Amino acid sequence: MGHLAGKNLYPDLRKRVDQNAVGAPDTKEMYEILKLVFSEDDARIAAQMPMMFSSLGTISKRTGIDQAELKPKLASMADRGLVFDFEIRGKMLYMLAPPVVGFFEFSMMRERKDIDQKRMSELLHHVLIDDPTFMQSFSRSEASPFRVRVHETALDEGTFSEILDYERAVQMVEDAGKWSVALCHCRHVAHHLGRDCRKFPMESCLSLGMGADYTIRHGMAREISRQNAMELLVESREKGLVHTGDNVQHRPTFLCLCCGCCCEVINSFKKFVDYDPPFSSNFEARIDPLLCNGCGKCARACPAEVIDLVEKEHPVKGRVFKKLCKVETEVCLGCGVCHATCKFGAISLKRRSRQKITPESAIKRVLTHAIDQGKLANLILDQGNGIGTAVANRMLTAILALPPAKQALASRQVKSRFVDMMAAKVKV
Repeated sequence: MGHLAGKNLYPDLRKRVDQNAVGAPDTKEMYEILKLVFSEDDARIAAQMPMMFSSLGTISKRTGIDQAELKPKLASMADRGLVFDFEIRGKMLYMLAPPVVGFFEFSMMRERKDIDQKRMSELLHHVLIDDPTFMQSFSRSEASPFRVRVHETALDEGTFSEILDYERAVQMVEDAGKWSVALCHCRHVAHHLGRDCRKFPMESCLSLGMGADYTIRHGMAREISRQNAMELLVESREKGLVHTGDNVQHRPTFLCLCCGCCCEVINSFKKFVDYDPPFSSNFEARIDPLLCNGCGKCARACPAEVIDLVEKEHPVKGRVFKKLCKVETEVCLGCGVCHATCKFGAISLKRRSRQKITPESAIKRVLTHAIDQGKLANLILDQGNGIGTAVANRMLTAILALPPAKQALASRQVKSRFVDMMAAKVKV
């Protein structure tokens, strides 16, 4: 296979990135992003990299580049957030980073001189907020890359006892083992667009565990203590930010402290999605009309703007009020920000009737997302290893698209068993 022809360089790279469960739409903005962050040499390597974590030897065979020459190239790409490199069971493995969570974020988590960050900000804003194509792909999956964690202080005693450890941002931070902080990608983008955040400092993006190790090694973030991370978490909660973390039960790698003014995920959701967000927590806000006086503070604080102030006369403790706050529960993020603003005890957070899945591990999340996006074959039978594999890939894709298979995988139970089986076969 060797080096790719120059004229097909970025189209081939775009197609390769698009094979990931989190894809890359065929738009001029996406091509410009790829050209900004990938040099031609990077693109030649990236377009031929396997979809899953692979050894230096495997990538060398795929690219036709000698290992001694390839290793520093991959290290350089990892320094710029284009490649993930982790030591797993004593062996360094590499994987092409997806757009999200991946080279989109890493392009803006620090100040860089090697790319035009202002132009990058304009392009990211278009792809993530102006054009629904990219972000709406997340609405078609039960396994979003991220999940909102409810503010634990918003849960009453009865509900608090129901919360699971992996649903708690505090537990995520406490158990991480290693912590780092970097510039918030979204606030940095907003800064370059002339819309600086008024609620929170820019340096607030938390990486945890293996994520912290990766960002520290590659100069994307600075290491902090557990206490520093906890203080940042508490401060963000007091300022009404949303805790959005890695959508896994075990070994989460990041926790974002999101504001409604800058967060690209929340703003894209507000603009394009009018139904239950796939990344919401397993809780929803409810307002008791017998306690709500219609002050509207919760509506103004809601980062997703899903609390309405409606005209309705209603009695509260012997007084009649003319307005009432009402939560659009079907689109509530379940973050708990509204609870802290209500001084009358009218807002409570309750479990949703239909629970969102939180995959046990990153590989199970990726496999589930790939099934929902119709891209499972890209991971199981990686194209690029010859015509036989390519044919098998197309056959598996066609089989999974048939009504019986599609219907079976739509079942949570069947999908879960299938993912468990496939995860056991993946050698990482």
